[in-house]
Amino acid sequence: MAETVTVRNMRLVNPTGTELSSSEFHLNDRPADLNGKTLGLLENHKANSDKVLHELGNMLKEKYDLKDVVYLSKHSASLPTKPETVQQLLDKVDVLITGIGD
Repeated sequence: MAETVTVRNMRLVNPTGTELSSSEFHLNDRPADLNGKTLGLLENHKANSDKVLHELGNMLKEKYDLKDVVYLSKHSASLPTKPETVQQLLDKVDVLITGIGD
């Protein structure tokens, strides 16, 4: 069974599970806007993913009254995000955008 963790209205599922639940899957509600939210941007360590997400962060800062923007990186594009990075995201962000590069 895939490991599922729910913290601060975010549901994270470890995709390495061997048995998938047959129950219905529901996405978390999206916030009406980003005003007052802490935005997390997680890049996957591929070429240019950091540049794309930094530019996106700048665009969203101009459009919304964000409380903060937290930039984090995976240590490898081909490996799962380290548990300590996931914990930082759970502790610090309200909304998360992940990005890839190349």
